[in-house]
Amino acid sequence: MLKLIPYPKNIQIKDGLLKNKYIKTFRGVNDERLISQIKKLPFDDNGATLIFNVENCDGENYSICVQENQIIVDAKGIKGAFYAIQTIRQLLDNDVVPCLCLQDNPDFKYRGFYHDITRGKIPTLDTLKGLVDTLAYYKYNSLQLYVEHVYDFKETSEIVKRTGFISASELKELDEYCKANFMDFIPSLSTFGHMYEILMEEKYKGLRVKKDFANPVNKWAARMRHHTIDPNNVYSIELVKSLIDQYCTNFTSDYFNICCDETFDLKEAYGEQSSQIYVEFVEQIIKHVVSKDKKVMMWADILLAHPETIELLPKDTLFLNWDYRPQPEKENVDKFKQLNRSQIVCPGTWSWNNFCEDVLDSEPNICKMAEYGYENGAMGMLVTNWGDYNNICSLELSQYGLVLGAEKCWNPTRVIDEKFYNSVDFITYKCDKGVKLLRLLNSLQLNVSWSDFCYYATHTFANKEVDPRAIYSIEFIQEKQKQYLEFTEQLNSLDGDFGDFKKEMELAAKGIMLIIEANAKLSKKSLAQSVVDYKTWLDEYSSLWLKKNKPSELYRIIELFEKVFTR
Repeated sequence: MLKLIPYPKNIQIKDGLLKNKYIKTFRGVNDERLISQIKKLPFDDNGATLIFNVENCDGENYSICVQENQIIVDAKGIKGAFYAIQTIRQLLDNDVVPCLCLQDNPDFKYRGFYHDITRGKIPTLDTLKGLVDTLAYYKYNSLQLYVEHVYDFKETSEIVKRTGFISASELKELDEYCKANFMDFIPSLSTFGHMYEILMEEKYKGLRVKKDFANPVNKWAARMRHHTIDPNNVYSIELVKSLIDQYCTNFTSDYFNICCDETFDLKEAYGEQSSQIYVEFVEQIIKHVVSKDKKVMMWADILLAHPETIELLPKDTLFLNWDYRPQPEKENVDKFKQLNRSQIVCPGTWSWNNFCEDVLDSEPNICKMAEYGYENGAMGMLVTNWGDYNNICSLELSQYGLVLGAEKCWNPTRVIDEKFYNSVDFITYKCDKGVKLLRLLNSLQLNVSWSDFCYYATHTFANKEVDPRAIYSIEFIQEKQKQYLEFTEQLNSLDGDFGDFKKEMELAAKGIMLIIEANAKLSKKSLAQSVVDYKTWLDEYSSLWLKKNKPSELYRIIELFEKVFTR
């Protein structure tokens, strides 16, 4: 079976083989975006002729006919031709390419990826462009970056000295790069909940719902909770409008994601009135975004608790219906169909709070949400890659969720089996054990929580009582050390060049063990041996972080481990 992701809808294998897995020349295209992609194909004077027949339509459908000495592409429009080229890139990487005819088209119109750049790690522009290249290769057509304060807003000038930021020029350049890859770069900005850093500033703390909130013991946890702006303060909407005005000028997309999720403190402050107050404030935000000639996206979690209030919002509001549980609630997806409202289903990669994505939870989550969305006529799917607690997971170790999401965006009903895993190994990991090693790393990570460690360490530093369940037993530590040694033996047996994938797995395994050994140190346990030197790990982790990201909040991770191991 040919190794292709996403797999085409229909393939008919013919007699014969493509004689040479190279391209000699091409004709039938003059669009620079397509030519740029064609140049990524391998060229040789003895290769095949690549012929395009592209209709002047907006469709994403395409067909490919592979003959012994030529490859013919028929596409409804340039988008279809673009995706055909991605398929040809993968075809030519297969060991042999049979003569064939294939027809293909996506089941979801919207195929998006959502990446958190707020909670500790801000990628460089080159890294973000690399992400766009990867997404385009797997036929995604939309990218969103999660932003709270990490932009050079006039209101956040002091905050970004601590956290870093992405600049207007970088966003505009990325916007152009996305367009060159037929990708919609949609602005996403927290405008109601998740405004922690801004609302902790002296100038703006009077605008938060929770007025008496003091500096927390565990800032990482507080960032996730007490962050809601007060809709009943007349100055709140003015702040939100200012942030929107500054941010939206960097994007050419027709959409703007206003977020408005997890407004936890609102219910506590306003009780039964909170749903009405919530909708009235969202209406003001939507009205302002529409005045900027943008259509509105927003997270659906608060409204799902009060579906009657959805009718109060404009009919063209596009709801982002998220559920990250391994067994998500189908009823919540059904509900939007019953309400006759447009939705995009949103699963997650499960990389948050971890050094490595948790494929045991992300795989069923992504598969189920895709299937529920398809059954209910959703516009598409947005695969989310959150970065809670300083975003310690690398993009390489969120890659499986990205690739699985690409497959299920294109083919929501495809069964994920060994054939798919083999394709992921071959195309994504460039080795025959990538998925297996990921699962072994997941096993090592099981019951070792980065967020629990942050809680334990910060409470210990503050002389606060900790839950005894956060403390690892000697038996648990010894078992994990044994698993670690078995994992590293398997990892070191790999031959070949896998980019940063192998190094990232090695550092993730060491990071997991570092949490365990730091836990032992905090609980004053004596270990027979330590398998990780924290200083060496910090140097290696920092080096790889800075290779692909801005310094951002790397210093927080360094400070935490330094404080534990030098106590």
